[in-house]
Amino acid sequence: MGARRERLDQSAVIDAAERIVDAGGHAQLTMTALAKDLGVRVPSLYSHVANLETLLSLVQNRAIAELGSDLQRAAMGRAGHAGVRGLAAALRSFALRHPGRYALALSAPIDRPGMQLASRTAEEAFGAVMASMGAELSNELAALTLSPLHGALTLERNGLFPSGEVDIDAVYERAIDQVIYAIEVSTASQAPI
Repeated sequence: MGARRERLDQSAVIDAAERIVDAGGHAQLTMTALAKDLGVRVPSLYSHVANLETLLSLVQNRAIAELGSDLQRAAMGRAGHAGVRGLAAALRSFALRHPGRYALALSAPIDRPGMQLASRTAEEAFGAVMASMGAELSNELAALTLSPLHGALTLERNGLFPSGEVDIDAVYERAIDQVIYAIEVSTASQAPI
């Protein structure tokens, strides 16, 4: 149980919600679990967040914004293959540090306008790296390139392959190679004839 706080604010509520989400996934986040973690009564939470759905959207949007900042730092000064590898490394690092928030960030938007706003930095970083390879960022290209990385990360997070049976680092590197290939194919298909 968390320590009782003199003053509780929305930021502290979201911080506690993030801990719960990362520890067990967003399905484990309830107002009761959150109140217990914060050492408060459930009704006191409602002066900081309207309801559980609002809280989940705040956690989701903050995760997307944080991931975007990580991706932006990874893309700075990098282009082409090095840029893609930097983005992929940042994505994996975020997923391993924040497994529940990563899963929530890559889930259907709870608050679509809020998520679109929160994801701008990630889109800009991704778009800059795509442009450095001559590709134009589109929803299709984003899905095509994210799929192999997310698949490998999901297998890793879910422990499908016990340690030592599969070199997950090598699997992730192959997934990055697939992403680079997909971008290059996309670029070639966009080139004027």
